[in-house]
Amino acid sequence: MVFELFGSVKRLVKLDSVCIDNNVFRLHYKATVIFLVAFSLLVTSNQYFGDPIDCIQRDDIPTNLLDTYCWIHSTFTLPDALNKKVGVEVPHPGIDKYTPGEKRV
Repeated sequence: MVFELFGSVKRLVKLDSVCIDNNVFRLHYKATVIFLVAFSLLVTSNQYFGDPIDCIQRDDIPTNLLDTYCWIHSTFTLPDALNKKVGVEVPHPGIDKYTPGEKRV
């Protein structure tokens, strides 16, 4: 089963009969490129698949709107800010300016 997964990669790796460089250079321009492409796809796929951020909400604000706000402003819920007046003191319940040492969720 594992050989079937890497069957398509096997076609990319070719053994040459005449070599004008050493093993280190071959490793660099063959294997390193494959690893870099594979890991960059792995890292960037997290942005497009799954739910990278999920803000806690207790109001009728649409979840995608609040998640976008939390993503842009890197916010988190502050339990002390849940009881403040919305629109005057805080933009949303639980979202406020953070001071180091303050409890956050």
